[in-house]
Amino acid sequence: MGGCILDEKKGLFRYGIACALEQLPERQPVILRGEIQAIAKQVKDIGYDAIELHLKNPREYDGKLLKKAAADNGIGFSAIATGMEYTVNGLSLISDDPEARRAAVDRLKEHIDLCAQLDCALIVGIMRGNIPDFSKYMRYEGYLTQALVELSDYARGSGVQIVFEAIMRYINNYLCNVPETVDYLDGLGQDNVRIHIDTHLMNVEDKDMRHAVRCCRGKLGYVHFSDSNRRYPGGGSVDFLSVMQELAAIGYNGYVVMECVPWPDGQTCARRALRYVKALEECIAVKSAE
Repeated sequence: MGGCILDEKKGLFRYGIACALEQLPERQPVILRGEIQAIAKQVKDIGYDAIELHLKNPREYDGKLLKKAAADNGIGFSAIATGMEYTVNGLSLISDDPEARRAAVDRLKEHIDLCAQLDCALIVGIMRGNIPDFSKYMRYEGYLTQALVELSDYARGSGVQIVFEAIMRYINNYLCNVPETVDYLDGLGQDNVRIHIDTHLMNVEDKDMRHAVRCCRGKLGYVHFSDSNRRYPGGGSVDFLSVMQELAAIGYNGYVVMECVPWPDGQTCARRALRYVKALEECIAVKSAE
């Protein structure tokens, strides 16, 4: 398998886990919730490398304290997820209201500032909003492009990478599958805005998940693992072995982050997810040695 190099000590990828410091509905695909000190210790004890932090207002948190809690446990941060800015705060990058679009961009700049403190990426996902009238598609895509270029320029100054997620049609109604999202980002032409893929979403939108991963060669910035039913890897029907093989083949060496519903509970979900993907790494190592 070309590009597959398995370091027996480190493994194929760095693994992160979706966490929140705020109250969220149980159905939300965020595995660990609570205070940062407790979460950081759990993440370390289970064996993950990093925290993906879900926030609705970065100004409510002290980046130095967050970073210290992680560093004290020998872990880092993989990204800040910004979906609650849309679902809770109603901020959209393609709102018809120019003041609302301005507020959304400005809020993401605040997230970028926190990302710079935590040395992690910024996820832009459902804040793209939904297009209300497809006869005006280019207008709304233009709003998105304008926002992403401005955010890219701002993030470049602090070395923060933006990862833009391909999201299925039941959540966002455009840029849903991986190839079309890659094409859009190619046209955007911003080298610090890369594609973010999610196996749960790909399972709906992409006919061939291996092909979808191959489309990301040299452009992939971030990966979410979640099974077909939003449970931990191995809890549904996604072929994670094939996905991991393809990620290795294209030379991806970034974070693979578990973003799953905390079923049957957060601790069990976190442990089962990591144990499953580590077992698949062993399978890949054996196949590579043949």
